[in-house]
Amino acid sequence: MKRQQFWRVSRSKSLLLGVAFILIVGECGSSLAAEAPQAIKIGCSIALTGPFGIGGGWVKQGYDLAVKHINSDGGIYIEEFKKKIPLEILYVDSESDPIKSTRRMDKLYSVDKVDVFLGGFSGNLVNPQLAIAENYKTPIIVTTMPSEGPFEIGYKYIFTPFISDLDMVTAYLDLFESISKDQRPKKLAYFGAQEEAQVVKAGYFKDLAPKRNIEMAPIEMFSLGSMDFSSLIINAKRAGADALFTIPAPPQGIRLIKQMKELDWCPKLSVISRASDDNSWSKNLGKDGDYVLFFGSWDFHLKVPGVDKFNEDYKAAYGTVPEAVSGTAYACVQILADALRRAGTLEKIKVRDAIVATNLMTIMGSIKFKPNGRGEGKYQKVVTQWQNGKKELVWPKDQASAPLAYPIPPWNKR
Repeated sequence: MKRQQFWRVSRSKSLLLGVAFILIVGECGSSLAAEAPQAIKIGCSIALTGPFGIGGGWVKQGYDLAVKHINSDGGIYIEEFKKKIPLEILYVDSESDPIKSTRRMDKLYSVDKVDVFLGGFSGNLVNPQLAIAENYKTPIIVTTMPSEGPFEIGYKYIFTPFISDLDMVTAYLDLFESISKDQRPKKLAYFGAQEEAQVVKAGYFKDLAPKRNIEMAPIEMFSLGSMDFSSLIINAKRAGADALFTIPAPPQGIRLIKQMKELDWCPKLSVISRASDDNSWSKNLGKDGDYVLFFGSWDFHLKVPGVDKFNEDYKAAYGTVPEAVSGTAYACVQILADALRRAGTLEKIKVRDAIVATNLMTIMGSIKFKPNGRGEGKYQKVVTQWQNGKKELVWPKDQASAPLAYPIPPWNKR
């Protein structure tokens, strides 16, 4: 009898101890599950010095302002941790070097343990980064990524809302054709930097222009570091070209305009993207910088929710109207923040899946992603023109702040 009583007591104690143990373990597990990181780490290898340092600075400005806006409200609510967590971007300077760009991105993942990536500036620096992100199965959202190549080889972790090479060429040809036949240019010159995206654009122009009965002058290519465009200008002038499309770095674009004036070549329609995006364009060139157009995938005149607030805070922070790619960069962080919130976790595959499912109103307008990661949006094909020392949105017409100023008057009549 005593043995049975002892067994019952012992069994009861064991059950109580077991229950207590389960409760303790449960509490510990709950505590561990609820332990949130101090910040969501975003890695960004970006050119802050070197030839593309100016553009890298524009992208950084857009990222920083977006992070400031998000963190001012406590960050992003992550369901896994039942709390809001602020964003933190870890920048490393690629020095405009593709090799350094990838090595430093690798360090961001391996050493700094970032949760996601944001891209830098310029296709020749960004393209090598994509393989790193894919290798580590870590999502990357890129601001300036016109090339279609990486989106055609099956990568699963790369995304961009930026206008594609094909869309950029198509938009230019649409703008070209919007001019009455008796007024439009007769022959188009293309000056391309020796980087993949611009070689691809050359192919698109060569293929698409004839289909629209637009004659092309012989395509001219220049090295990434070139500061002498005289031979290209002379060849275009001899060929009778009276329209231009090119995407040089900012210092190159200024030199190009000066040499065009020296050699008295003034096309009726000139797109000098990337270089003329810079707000200092008119300051550096005065009236010679007027009438030039550029593609930036965004414009501060867009009548889209959030643009006015962005413009106001950007000007307060940087003393000027926003650069085109700064707006795109801001939208990239909007997209990332929305995906993190919907994923409810920092697990990379779930964040990736959330980005795929994006359907978000950004300052670029509504953005979705194709299955390959290329963004789709109504207002990606925007064209801006310098008029009287100011930037004016001229395309699409339903968003334009001013009509296209055309044709470009000769140098001696400005």
